[in-house]
Amino acid sequence: MRISVLIPVYNGILYIAEAIESVLSQDLQDWELVISDNGSKDGTRDYLRTLSDPRIRVYEQPVNLGIMGNLNFLLTQARAPIAKILGHDDMLLKGGLERTARFMEERPDCAVSRCWAQGDEIRYSKIGILQWESRLPSRLEPAAAILAFATFGNFVGNICRAACRPKLVMQAGGFDLKYPSAGDYEGWQRVAKTFGIWLQNEELVFERIHEMQDSSVSSQTNRIDPQVNSILEIIAKEVDPSLLQVLRRHWTIHVFSPRFSRFVRQICRGRFTLASSTWRNLPLGVSASSSIAAYPVFKLKLPEYNITTSFLFGEIVKSNNNHIKSAD
Repeated sequence: MRISVLIPVYNGILYIAEAIESVLSQDLQDWELVISDNGSKDGTRDYLRTLSDPRIRVYEQPVNLGIMGNLNFLLTQARAPIAKILGHDDMLLKGGLERTARFMEERPDCAVSRCWAQGDEIRYSKIGILQWESRLPSRLEPAAAILAFATFGNFVGNICRAACRPKLVMQAGGFDLKYPSAGDYEGWQRVAKTFGIWLQNEELVFERIHEMQDSSVSSQTNRIDPQVNSILEIIAKEVDPSLLQVLRRHWTIHVFSPRFSRFVRQICRGRFTLASSTWRNLPLGVSASSSIAAYPVFKLKLPEYNITTSFLFGEIVKSNNNHIKSAD
């Protein structure tokens, strides 16, 4: 078979049928669909037991593995050399599976690739940090890829945007369970540190945005903040030390200052202990006061907003070009 589609699911009864139907309706039919239910209690398992297509395999986890553990399990079960990850609340667009498979097959060294979701062509054309992301080289060599993760965060985005070679991802260590809400960020940057990353700027999936997504819940409860802080500490050790001062200012504006609005909401609701955790253990010596002071730059998109992004983007391109020249 050409490709494995991997769907991790937990309490996904509202959307899982649409996700599966989007696979069944693809023009490409040489696939397997591997679904791992992570202990659902909402009827998801009952629905999955009705599936009869022989290309579909369903696993019922006896205990909840967490999102990252469930992804690791699915990667070990994939039988095809290429895998497309799909959230239980997302869908493949028409022709998306064929284009994913072809893209990966034409790039046998590609360990992980990122596609666009429906609407991204417009989103990435707008002024701001997304516009810079859309201009990244289609192939990012390892050093350039790490700097891109430092500059743009987890620019792979939602797991439905990712395709990979499971054996190479697991060879790089898979997803670290220490990062239950941001493990994909940590995992993809670690894979890219070894293999680089490819960007497939085509809209291949529909990404459903809703309040019950783990990323939304984790953000509102500040669970994701310490994980991101820790990942940035890791990345800071991988980039050119001469760039750390710029990264410090860049993260202050683009990573930490956006937390201020959530901090204010939590203060207004009397959740003072939770609010104070927003600024705990910021990397590179960034302070709460500097992050708060930078909020107008972020919110109003003042001139300084793009200065660090522009500089770091240039460094990404330069690093990538230097790697290509040295390889030649």
